[in-house]
Amino acid sequence: MNAIELARGAHWVVYAKPAGMTVVSGRGVVRPTLLDVAIERFPQARPVHRLDKPTTGCCIIATSLFGQQSLSEAFRRRLTDKRYCAIVEGVPTWKTLNIDARLARVDDPDLPRIGGKKAPLAIQTIDEEKGIRALTRVKVLARGNGYALVECRPETGRMHQIRCHLAHVGFPIVGDSLYGATGSFTEEQDLALHAICLSFPQPEGGRAFVTAPTPNHWWTFAATNGVGLGELDVLRAGFAPKISPPPKGNQNQKPSPSTSTSSKSKAGSPHPARGAPRGSPAGSASRGKPATTGKASVDGGRGRRGSATPPTSKSPKSPTSPAGQPRSKRGGGGARSGPSRRGGPPGR
Repeated sequence: MNAIELARGAHWVVYAKPAGMTVVSGRGVVRPTLLDVAIERFPQARPVHRLDKPTTGCCIIATSLFGQQSLSEAFRRRLTDKRYCAIVEGVPTWKTLNIDARLARVDDPDLPRIGGKKAPLAIQTIDEEKGIRALTRVKVLARGNGYALVECRPETGRMHQIRCHLAHVGFPIVGDSLYGATGSFTEEQDLALHAICLSFPQPEGGRAFVTAPTPNHWWTFAATNGVGLGELDVLRAGFAPKISPPPKGNQNQKPSPSTSTSSKSKAGSPHPARGAPRGSPAGSASRGKPATTGKASVDGGRGRRGSATPPTSKSPKSPTSPAGQPRSKRGGGGARSGPSRRGGPPGR
């Protein structure tokens, strides 16, 4: 009974929890727990969410206080994506079903023993008046000889939610005698419930997608009862988003983080300087040059009042005076003459 590390981040680690191991310690719990295993390697490890003792698969442990706070908030706000697979007794006629039934927890230490085992500390019952809302989305993946393989996506995280909901619609999980199952599962695992996929926002940024392999004893039970488990490989393959290939051209060039593809930036004016308010700098109109303010000149906006733009090789030559000076459009034989508006000497 060993917990296998599936993935790790800066503030978290996901284990494949084996059957028969509890996540945290409690009354009558056999040590080591999954948290004990994590603390041996990560001294600051803290629990985030729990799986039932007989349930296998993805279980996340925070490796820092910040990670626990961030991940617990993600679970509380339902920003995670949890996928479970289960083998149930009976063969559903429907393909998909949303089970929206309120759950009421019954805490009773005197609950009767089941199969000679110690009584559970609490169970769930369906109570539409006093219960708390719980929603589980179920999809049939494969059908066999009196059994079916289903995918379960709990939108809420109530104790025993999947187990109680499946039993409520008449298809208890194989081996779950607590909720009405009549048959047993395997010697390695009491309950045919496996946390196969888990996705969550990482405290350090980005999103993580983790999948757990199917335990070997599942294949033995499925082969004996005609239940195909091939759909689980399809489920794992389609869980993580597909990464698109880089664009053609210079594949080593990374996109600028400031690049925006929103509709607002696409709908902007192709000449932002023309739409700028009077007196504001035209930042994108003259890239790399400092913007100036003031009124545009009367020659079509090619310069500011009193500024001279040197002719280029492609622009037409301006008429010149006999002295070789450009002829002003205001008249006169060269540069602007007359007294300056500020009282300075004539000319520039």
